[in-house]
Amino acid sequence: MAIKILFTADNHFGISYNSFPKAKQELLQERVKSFEKMVEYANEQKMNYFIIGGDLFDKTSIQKNKIEEIAAILEKFTGELVVIIPGNHDFYDTADKSLWSKFNDCVVDHEKIVVLKDYEIFDHQLGEHTVNFFPACCRSKHSEINMIGWVHDAEKKKETINIGIAHGNVTGLGLDNADRYFNMTKQELETCGLDLWLLGHIHVPYPTNEILNDNPRLFMSGTHMPDSWKFKHDGNAWEIELDERKNVKAKKFKPSEIKIKELDFNVNNNLDIDAMQRELDAFQKSKTALRLNINGRLDEDQQVRLNEMIKKNEEEFLTLDVKNNVSKKIDFALINQKYPNASLPHLLLSELLQEDPEGLALQKAFEILEQTTVSK
Repeated sequence: MAIKILFTADNHFGISYNSFPKAKQELLQERVKSFEKMVEYANEQKMNYFIIGGDLFDKTSIQKNKIEEIAAILEKFTGELVVIIPGNHDFYDTADKSLWSKFNDCVVDHEKIVVLKDYEIFDHQLGEHTVNFFPACCRSKHSEINMIGWVHDAEKKKETINIGIAHGNVTGLGLDNADRYFNMTKQELETCGLDLWLLGHIHVPYPTNEILNDNPRLFMSGTHMPDSWKFKHDGNAWEIELDERKNVKAKKFKPSEIKIKELDFNVNNNLDIDAMQRELDAFQKSKTALRLNINGRLDEDQQVRLNEMIKKNEEEFLTLDVKNNVSKKIDFALINQKYPNASLPHLLLSELLQEDPEGLALQKAFEILEQTTVSK
């Protein structure tokens, strides 16, 4: 009998999406819908376990109606068990009315949904198999020490399926120069002697392949949908299968169509503007939040055309954040339009234009003369 797992992490319910003011509500709704889609997919594929590797919630202070909403979605899982560990954003707190005590109050079936908050083996009988979970949850937001140390010395039986679930940075796979996020090394994980590690915290999926048949033992799910300009990777979860010999294969599942992208363009003429538009038209615009960084030099007519193009796309994209650093293209026609022939500004700019049409000196001189004219 093969064991099938749907693995996700870093769902961050309670996230604000304040950096996407135009699309905020749609993104918040999609975050819930795509989470529901994961549960539905797990049910369709007859998954045994739905595992969450930390940061189900974005913080420890979450409104109860949001906790109830997420608990109700998890209750719809028809497999054997939902397994959750607290991450560094939703770390476990023993205080009354803490996040996880509220979550516990919202759960109806406590045999179906379990939160593993203790550093001890949690065993589950799945048919003829015994599955042992080794949780390494977080009890604070930051720590210089990871929580997997106890796993190394814990007893592992060869006849059981041994699965570790942890939350934290892995050296070489994430970025934590300050050693504040429960840093682990691949070697530490490997020497624990488990059949499988499922990790949260790094918002990027690992491994990078879409399909894996080479017996991988370490997975990071990434977020189930993109959540910021910093973490623009597509939403992801892992469908993982262990056969009777503990061989592992997996494939990615992408529960959300939402994309967050960033593009850089250099535009210096109408052909460049047309090329940029063709690239933008390749996106599913209503499902894409795009940050567009535009540099270059254009004349006045071309700048008008560029601004019209930007306005049109702002209406079509889920959200469009434009950093327009295009400067005014300086040529003899512009110089003649702005300054009388033989005047000092005309002579200066004409000389600079002849020496270096694309030079910084020409641009700076023009800007200074423009400012001087305005101030007068």
